[in-house]
Amino acid sequence: MKLTDADNAADGIFFPALEQNMMGAVLINENDEVMFFNPAAEKLWGYKREEVIGNNIDMLIPRDLRPAHPEYIRHNREGGKARVEGMSRELQLEKKDGSKIWTRFALSKVSAEGKVYYLALVRDASVEMAQKEQTRQLIIAVDHLDRPVIVLDPERHIVQCNRAFTEMFGYCISEASGMQPDTLLNIPEFPADNRIRLQQLLWKTARDQDEFLLLTRTGEKIWIKASISPVYDVLAHLQNLVMTFSDITEERQIRQLEGNILAAMCSSPPFHEMGEIICRNIESVLNESHVSLFALRNGMPIHWASSSHSAEVQNAQSWSATIRQRDGAPAGILQIKNLVRSRNQRLYRTRGRYQPAYGRAGAGTGKKPSAY
Repeated sequence: MKLTDADNAADGIFFPALEQNMMGAVLINENDEVMFFNPAAEKLWGYKREEVIGNNIDMLIPRDLRPAHPEYIRHNREGGKARVEGMSRELQLEKKDGSKIWTRFALSKVSAEGKVYYLALVRDASVEMAQKEQTRQLIIAVDHLDRPVIVLDPERHIVQCNRAFTEMFGYCISEASGMQPDTLLNIPEFPADNRIRLQQLLWKTARDQDEFLLLTRTGEKIWIKASISPVYDVLAHLQNLVMTFSDITEERQIRQLEGNILAAMCSSPPFHEMGEIICRNIESVLNESHVSLFALRNGMPIHWASSSHSAEVQNAQSWSATIRQRDGAPAGILQIKNLVRSRNQRLYRTRGRYQPAYGRAGAGTGKKPSAY
């Protein structure tokens, strides 16, 4: 076949190909008049071909863009570079009935026989734009969560992190992107299985969680609970993994406090030593604090035990709780003077968890077991 024959054949195929194209095809001539409008374009705009052919392209342009559109075309026809020529972009198309629909269109400039034509190929992008908006809103929501969150790809590389993650660990998305959590995060050598357990959690294919000791970027040691949740598509292919973190440093300290007190009680120390053990352990959890215990005798508080710090803590707030016998009768007072910090609030909120420990503190002293 000669080149001229091929050209003629191509010319004969071109318009039928556009006519049957699944994308809307609109061709305008040198006078900005529509000279081709295929069935897919009819479906998108809601106009019949007969209503459009021969009319100015303005009737297909969204109302808010019409005032500026003639100048854009004139500028391009005179040799200027079109802003959207040769590229694909989103446009909210206005249909015949006034409703709007998101589309993606590509504009091409065609020169033939000294004349300039424009071909626009348009397709419905409603679903992907809705998904894009949903994703945008989800990112905003996640970014404003108090709990740190990261999103991983199937290879466990970080693709997104929220503001809380940056605040907790000190890494922004530009630093974290493309890194695996076990490489990015500062993992101390103790506990010895820290890193291995984190790696095992990362490669789970079902929801799971574990606790780890980590170092922030400033060198602060924190205990965190990390949870991982895989995200699968409709074909059960892994798409992403969502990992969330909770600072459980206070909770771990409280557990340690409970364990120390229970261990001390098992050794059956004298009553006054038990009080000192309680005070010292609370002091180890609450820095810059002074802890005192008082027993009630005839309704009057009598000093039982105190922590090692001086009785005066500068700029401190005082907090106290009544120690009660199991029948509810008051038996003593726990008093803490402390620089109130957010990390200390958890201990105050969970003080009820120590009731059994304080209840057994009076064992072997002739006193009834008590609890606050």
